[in-house]
Amino acid sequence: MATINGIPTSLVGKCFDCVFGPFVPRLTVLSPTELRVQATIGDTEIDEVVKNDLTAVRPDVFIMSWAEQSGNFVVQVQDHENKVVHNYARLADGQIFCAQGAIQPVTAV
Repeated sequence: MATINGIPTSLVGKCFDCVFGPFVPRLTVLSPTELRVQATIGDTEIDEVVKNDLTAVRPDVFIMSWAEQSGNFVVQVQDHENKVVHNYARLADGQIFCAQGAIQPVTAV
């Protein structure tokens, strides 16, 4: 597993959708510490670059966390081998959003 200063780099440059039913955020890993988050929630569109923490658990399994400008704080366990993502978020209004979904790689960004 390739790393820079202990941070995994195998996801850098990868783009993938996290399919949680009708809610499908798109994540693009720009660097070991930057992530582009794109999503539509009702009439609200999110498209921002955030600082993220990325930790490798084992090959193709990662824990990723980030805070959005809205105040949402998200933690995901991503299993890229089995194409499964577990999402745990504390939303800005205090609600908790926990979901399991599918990881779908995006080849053309």
